[in-house]
Amino acid sequence: MSRSWWLKSALVIFLVLLALVGLVPTYVELIAYPENIDPNRDALDEAAQAEGDEGVEGAQGLVLDEERRDPALPSWYVWYQDKITDKALTLGLDLQGGLLLRYSVDIDSAIDDKLARFGSDIKSAMNAKGVSVDYRVLRDEDRLSLTFGAASETGRVNDEFMRDFPVLSIVGRSGAEVVLGLRENYLQETEEFAVKQAVEIIRERIDALGVASPSVRVEGGRHVVVELPGLSSRRAAAAEKLISTTAVLTFKLVADASEAMQLFTAWGAELAADGPIKLEGGTLVATDELTPAGRLRVSGRDVLKEYVMTKRDHIPQQREVVYERVDRRGQRDEAAKGPSQWRLRLVRTDLPVLTGDNVDDAYPASNPNTNIPYVSLKLDRSGGDLFYDITKAHVGDQLAILMDDTLVSDPVIRSEIPGGNVSIEMGGTNRQQILEDVQNLVVSLRSGALPAPIRQEFKTLVGPSLGRDSIERGTRALLIGFALIVIFMLVYYRLGGFVANVALGMNVLFILAIMAGLGAALTLPGIAGIVLTIGMAVDANVIIFERVREELRAGETPRKALQNGYDRALWTILDANITTAIAALVLMEFGSGPVRGFAVTLLIGIVCSVFTAFFVTRLIFDWYIAREKVERLPI
Repeated sequence: MSRSWWLKSALVIFLVLLALVGLVPTYVELIAYPENIDPNRDALDEAAQAEGDEGVEGAQGLVLDEERRDPALPSWYVWYQDKITDKALTLGLDLQGGLLLRYSVDIDSAIDDKLARFGSDIKSAMNAKGVSVDYRVLRDEDRLSLTFGAASETGRVNDEFMRDFPVLSIVGRSGAEVVLGLRENYLQETEEFAVKQAVEIIRERIDALGVASPSVRVEGGRHVVVELPGLSSRRAAAAEKLISTTAVLTFKLVADASEAMQLFTAWGAELAADGPIKLEGGTLVATDELTPAGRLRVSGRDVLKEYVMTKRDHIPQQREVVYERVDRRGQRDEAAKGPSQWRLRLVRTDLPVLTGDNVDDAYPASNPNTNIPYVSLKLDRSGGDLFYDITKAHVGDQLAILMDDTLVSDPVIRSEIPGGNVSIEMGGTNRQQILEDVQNLVVSLRSGALPAPIRQEFKTLVGPSLGRDSIERGTRALLIGFALIVIFMLVYYRLGGFVANVALGMNVLFILAIMAGLGAALTLPGIAGIVLTIGMAVDANVIIFERVREELRAGETPRKALQNGYDRALWTILDANITTAIAALVLMEFGSGPVRGFAVTLLIGIVCSVFTAFFVTRLIFDWYIAREKVERLPI
């Protein structure tokens, strides 16, 4: 045998071994130790839907809690996952069930936020000219009201001034008030963009967490449905948390401590002594309430938020109440277990708004002295300039770094910070927890801020749509069909049929290994793609064998017949597979959910079938001819 043949053989053997190694997690989790699903799962799902969030959390804990897996995975497999690979081929929602989430996109909040930002920019522009003006958002009308110190100053809002705000138009004037509105086409574009961007960002965030083959699609214009198949409880909780994060990063100043203490102390004097909210350290605090099983029943943050809603008319102007999680900021021992505690903080809103839109890049970093992770941000030019002005004018004050209405960090401004390079320290002493917080924040910022808040309408556990019997019958039918193809190829093409069957087995092996390596979930459309690929692979071998037969009938030697047969069949098979691959690429680009899963599986199958049909089968035939020195090829 030639050196090139040995090199090709080594490549094939290496790929087969690599595929087998990669499929070990799939074999262990789906075949050797398949998880026993609770037979009361359907009843559990109905109870979860009927009982609300608490029931859903209980159902999620029972079905997805990997620590309660039955049967437990072997100890050697834990080592294998850690040292080799833990990527297993999972079953999709239509085969094994999973977590189904439905969200609604709050378009109105997105519009109100844009109007508020326009109002802040207009106020800054007017103040730079020495003109005093206040603004308020007319939420029910999608308009912005500007109130000037004198009616004569309203004339400054003219066509020339409005050129800097092309999406706004003047809709009315009355005394010292000017009312601005968004142009109609801009409102429509904002709604379409918000939903589309929300879908894309949710998909990117799930992908960043390594979720296998999620389905994210739009329903009913403003609703987004997310399907998460085959997740462990921790990954499902992490994905759900990250999806719901609007990731609106803002920089504000912390209000003076005495001002905050005066406000919260006055509120605390009205509280009941035995209520869930307490006055501690000059602010109001509330602790999470847990179930006996240790799951969250009522968040202390939600308790505080409901109370603040009743006091919103008593919050001073140009001030905002935000929430801080105490144990995330190192106020508790890192080994402490139990519920989290939340407290109120007061921040200023009288500065130009600096948001996550000004963030060019975000990445995790570590302090070289303490090895504590933190988030490093790079602001764009306008954001960097604005941040420099804020820090220069407020040296010695605390800077409030907010994610939505939650305080992430409140560092003291030691000096002005030029260049737009910002570091966000998460606080706390538990390095692993800090690292997780840093990674989640970086993922949120890199994938972009959601253009509108999303609200979870429901979450539920979905059972298999086919049932175990249907899955078994489908698998049996697939195996019978595969066996019939193997028998037919052996009978009709003899040696050629055996070679084709070996290549067919490798083809399926490579497809499953690649899907497992990508962390994909096997769904019914994916199975259909594999079946179609098997048919295409057999068709490729049939074309090759018929071309070889033609050469043999023309009197060519077996070696020459093989060479000519493969050469003649090459472009025919490539043409058919390339056109199919183009169709698969179109489906993958514009499809979603099951359609996209089918396209991905088909595309992987095309690559594997072309490789096995030409490379593997030719390698075996070359070995047979060189070893046996045949004069007649049994094909």
